[in-house]
Amino acid sequence: MGFYVRNSTPNPISVAVGYYDSGCSPITYAKRGWYRIEPGRRALLVAGSAANQFFYVYGHDSFGNWWGGGFYTDVPREAFTRCWIAGCQGQGCRSVGFDEINVGNFENYTLNLVDSTQGASKSRRTLVAKKRKANFKLGKFSFIKSPGKLGKLGKNRKPLYGKRN
Repeated sequence: MGFYVRNSTPNPISVAVGYYDSGCSPITYAKRGWYRIEPGRRALLVAGSAANQFFYVYGHDSFGNWWGGGFYTDVPREAFTRCWIAGCQGQGCRSVGFDEINVGNFENYTLNLVDSTQGASKSRRTLVAKKRKANFKLGKFSFIKSPGKLGKLGKNRKPLYGKRN
């Protein structure tokens, strides 16, 4: 059970995820990255039941394609796990927009990331890439291998759309 991301592009993708964490305050969400997902592969990003959860996803490849939305937070170049509102400083830190994914009542949920040239339909479980200049490079210590667990549900304060930290 859990929240998965599938790479349906011809290029490796680096993905970060936002998920519920009761230990974070005042916004009860944490963020974690980077997961390197090879073409045609699926990765478990958050273990446990995904039912009735909201997840936030940002991803990019080295060819300028990116997947995201309007929920902004700071992310570093290196591997990280921190509360949603926790910023970062220094070279390699920037604000990126995550896309909100409502998984409904599915205990297992797979989000499919596709390239904009694949002509995929915009279904509920598919994010189509946007294009931009590649200017965010990850280092050799940037990738996470083990998934995190979902926290206990409690009072939930989600990230705000369009709000930059």
